[in-house]
Amino acid sequence: MAFTATVVTPERILAETEVGAVHLRTADGEAAFLPGHTPLIGSVVPGLVRLEQVDGAELRLVVHGGFVHVEHESVQLLAPVAELADEIDVARAQHAAEAAEARIAELRGAEAGDRELAEAEAALRRARDRLAVAGA
Repeated sequence: MAFTATVVTPERILAETEVGAVHLRTADGEAAFLPGHTPLIGSVVPGLVRLEQVDGAELRLVVHGGFVHVEHESVQLLAPVAELADEIDVARAQHAAEAAEARIAELRGAEAGDRELAEAEAALRRARDRLAVAGA
């Protein structure tokens, strides 16, 4: 049994496909949505999303937060930013990770504010998520 999974950002519909399962992380932990899942609206934690397509292929993408809306016949993921694995610029993500690591080291050596450090750590997590999804 299959259902429709749709991933939408403010710029475009990133994916709309028939799937057997959707795997992602919510604020409550890891989640797998299967056909007939109980209706749900929840927040999505940044990281890997896996769409198990009915043909056996797996569509991998990274999201940077958002919301999931589950109905009996569909899962809709609304994300402010999302990228398909094959669209991720690995060199750019690696550069972003290195820059974030340098910024964190700089801030830890100084009397930096908590907000600056939290922003640098979030940038590092986003870059690492992108690299992990891209398989780098």
